[in-house]
Amino acid sequence: MNCKEFKNRIPDYLDQKLTIDLTNQFNEHLKNCSDCSLLFEKMNNTLLLLNKPDRISEQPYYFTQLKQKMENRIHPNESFFQVLLTKKIIQPVLYLGSIIIAVYIGILIGSGTPNTTQYAEKTKTDTSYIEVLAQYQYFNEMELESIEKNLIKEDSFNNNQEK
Repeated sequence: MNCKEFKNRIPDYLDQKLTIDLTNQFNEHLKNCSDCSLLFEKMNNTLLLLNKPDRISEQPYYFTQLKQKMENRIHPNESFFQVLLTKKIIQPVLYLGSIIIAVYIGILIGSGTPNTTQYAEKTKTDTSYIEVLAQYQYFNEMELESIEKNLIKEDSFNNNQEK
C-alpha cells in the first residue's frame, strides 16, 4: 500500500469498514511509514476529541429541588396577617404619603416667595437704600440725573451758542 492509498483509507479504517486483508496492509504501512503514522495519530486524536460526548453529570434530587422552589413561589411561608399588613395597608399608605409630600414640595417651589406683602410694605416706607444706590451709580464721576434734565441743559446750551 502506498501513502496516497493509505491517506484515502484512514476514514474507512477508523470506521472499521476495511476487509481483513486491507486492514493488515494498512497496519503494515502504518508501522513502516513515519509520515503516515504521524498523520494517522493526529487524525485519530482529533476524531477522539470530537466524538467525546460532553455529558453533564446528573444531579441527584434536582427535579425535587426545582419543584420545591416552584411551590414556594406559589405558596410563600408568610402568614395572612403579614401579607395584609405589608402589601395591603403599609405599602399603599407609604406610596400615598410620598405622593402628598412631593405635591406639597412642588406647590411650595412653584409659589415663589411665601409672603411678598412684607417686602412690598418695607420698600414703600424705607427709601434710604435709593440714596445709597445713587451714590454708587455715577458714570464717569457724574451724578445720576434724569434724561429730561440732560436734554434741557443741552437745548439751553445750544441756544446760548447760537446767539
